[in-house]
Amino acid sequence: MPWCLNKTFRILIFLFCCAGLSILPKEALAQETKTFDGRIDFFSQYASFIFDLKEQGILSAAGNTQGDNYSIQVSLKHVRFGKSDISCDFYSSGIIIKAESGKIKAVKGKAWTQASLLNFKPLKEFSADYEINDSGLTIKALSWADIEIKGDIKRNPDGTLFSNPDFDLYLTIKEMALDELAGLLGINPKDTALSGKVSGEIRLKGPKEAIKIEAKLTALDGGAGEVKFNSAKFTLKGIFPVMRLEDAQINEVNGAVYELKGQFNLLELSNLGSPQHQVTVHSANNVMLIQDWIIKHNIDYEGKDIVEAAYPLKNNQALKMRIKNQDETLGWQKTVKF
Repeated sequence: MPWCLNKTFRILIFLFCCAGLSILPKEALAQETKTFDGRIDFFSQYASFIFDLKEQGILSAAGNTQGDNYSIQVSLKHVRFGKSDISCDFYSSGIIIKAESGKIKAVKGKAWTQASLLNFKPLKEFSADYEINDSGLTIKALSWADIEIKGDIKRNPDGTLFSNPDFDLYLTIKEMALDELAGLLGINPKDTALSGKVSGEIRLKGPKEAIKIEAKLTALDGGAGEVKFNSAKFTLKGIFPVMRLEDAQINEVNGAVYELKGQFNLLELSNLGSPQHQVTVHSANNVMLIQDWIIKHNIDYEGKDIVEAAYPLKNNQALKMRIKNQDETLGWQKTVKF
């Protein structure tokens, strides 16, 4: 039959297709083995689609309109994102506001998720309050896990919204578990053994092809593999997907302080060994850790080098060795707090 959907129903299809396709990883969309099945009922104004992405998971979407009201449902079943596995049921509903002439002025709605799983573990649910109007998409409030987002995605000059949008978004992270953040970025937490909490702010601004990202993050009382730290801070800047480490420092529990320099590629985070990552680690206080030995390099009042090696024992005790010029000293130290 002729394509005679009214504008309200076309907006519905546009909304839930964007909701589903925008969260799919690029490698999933590129799979030639994926299958697609869809159904559109023109008379009841209902549509549904199923994308079978084979080893990348399954995505289904459905929606309908009743008068000026609409509802959308998107379901992700074990969709692969990097080395992470995501499952959730996404819902959205709202109202289409029209002018007296019948022209659509805006679409207002709310969105939320249920039964969210990240790497087969429960994840805090998503909720959002948004509006689409002539200027673009306004996110009045959005929260997912421990991330809050506010801002705008502006339309192109030609009136389209998602083909080449212009972003102006603020992200706030409040004491989010490091392993959860890694999972949302496509990193398998098992590869890094992350622990601790991270907080900070991120801003995304600019057109789709050149999004400028600025981030300030702080992590406390955590670890990454065998490295245990009291605090870690990161100041990042760059044009997506390449990020530069402007100021990055890790304070280990043993007193060693490390600085990280270089850059990395956000699209390659699932592969920590990628040549796209060019990060080097430097000692910031002449202290380094070799297995359980703490090595310190100092200069005495005469300007001569001193190298100290300490091996922590237990009960505030340590075995220490000092090398100064030709002299060597081996001692045992016990620390008493009062």
